[in-house]
Order: sequence, then C-alpha cells, then structure tokens
Amino acid sequence: MSTRPDTSSALAGLKDFQTATVNYVFDRFYGPDPTRRFLVADEVGLGKTLVARGVIARTIDHLWDEVLRNKSRRIDVIYICSNADIARQT
Repeated sequence: MSTRPDTSSALAGLKDFQTATVNYVFDRFYGPDPTRRFLVADEVGLGKTLVARGVIARTIDHLWDEVLRNKSRRIDVIYICSNADIARQT
C-alpha cells in the first residue's frame, strides 16, 4: 500500500471520552515515557473496539513515513477479538 491511510475517518465518529482514551493510549505508547503494553477496560458497550480502531489508526499514521523509508519493514497489527461480527467492523 503506497497511499497513507485516512486516520481522520477512523477517529471521526468517536465520542469525546473515546477520543481522549485513544490519545492517552497513543501517548503512553509513543510519548516520553513509553510502555509496551496497555489495557483498556470499561463497561460493555462503551466503545473499546472503536478505541482500539482509533489507536491502530494513529499508530499506523505515526509509523507510516518510517516504514516507507525502510521498504523492507511493514506494519503488522494483530487484533484479538472474541466475536467475529465485532472483528469485521470497519
């Protein structure tokens, strides 16, 4: 894929608290004191899947130029989901 994915479309429908969570998780991964793991947990139906999609979109956007410079690298995402219908959501 040579066209940068549209991050804004993945973030467009998020509620304010979901956007805040995406930003917080992203900052914990790529900010000044990074971590390698992070758990988002809340009540059923509050949008953890949407938050995951937002974090993935921001991460791909963040890594995009670096990966293009080094053509042998790629961005792999492993998303583990307990429900196939949820996993198919875009």
